[in-house]
Amino acid sequence: MGTVQAISKLYPSAEHRFCLRHIHENMKHSFRGKQYKDMLWKLETCTTVVEFEKNMDELKRMNTDAHLWLSKIPPQHWSRSHFSDRAHSDVLLNNMCEVMNSKIVDGRDKPIIIALEYIREYLMRRIVNVLQVIDRSDGPLTPTATKLFESVKKDATKFIVVWNGGEHFEVAGMGEQCVVDVNQRTCSCRRWEITRMPCKHAVATIWNMASFKIYPINGKSMWPKSRVPTILTPPTHHKQVGRPKKVRKKSAMEIEDMTRGGRLSKKNTSVTCIKCKKKGHNSRTCNGRGQV
Repeated sequence: MGTVQAISKLYPSAEHRFCLRHIHENMKHSFRGKQYKDMLWKLETCTTVVEFEKNMDELKRMNTDAHLWLSKIPPQHWSRSHFSDRAHSDVLLNNMCEVMNSKIVDGRDKPIIIALEYIREYLMRRIVNVLQVIDRSDGPLTPTATKLFESVKKDATKFIVVWNGGEHFEVAGMGEQCVVDVNQRTCSCRRWEITRMPCKHAVATIWNMASFKIYPINGKSMWPKSRVPTILTPPTHHKQVGRPKKVRKKSAMEIEDMTRGGRLSKKNTSVTCIKCKKKGHNSRTCNGRGQV
């Protein structure tokens, strides 16, 4: 029985993913060239089945034999489009395994109990190191995650969000259009489900939700009593001389436009004739016929 079949039998809920670099190394034996490498990464990084099938058709038009060779590898093992949302990871390579192997190389040739104790102690130190990195970070995320999320927020500014009045939002922009459900924390692009980091569509939606809501408050009778011992008294009121002004103060630019040429402008104003009491002209131009 092979490794894949054995893991599927012993751990039916575990996801078994292949390293894309190893797939490409095997692919190069029969299909060499940058175009095949780019197409392989394009197939791997797409997050929806529709996009995956579209790219597979493109590969088939490029080379039928390459399409047949790649079709024999189940996509749930190497393409994000077929990854489930259970693992919360979109890792494509086995770099983590390689790093793990390099760190426990001194304990692998020991008896099983000693080897397991060596691995346990290494993992303890590693977790502490990660926590120390998080403590030194400016925000709640690690530096790498912060850098990735900043890129997501930058892309989110290019989208327009439309609310359907219920639980869903339509997000469009950059040639894309997706549906976001904030309550379920899902997006039709599937990036939010796979990594659990909000995608650019989700970020644009969250910004839209926060941009137009002002929540109501209770009346003064229900406000909690302040326990601050200091009593804040109102400032001393000084009544200004003259009648309080209600008209908005005009800016210097507006005053300049009104007094251009040394005279006050009557643009956008309506005058009333003192002779016929009609609007639109004055007494000098009044002909007595009540023109408007």
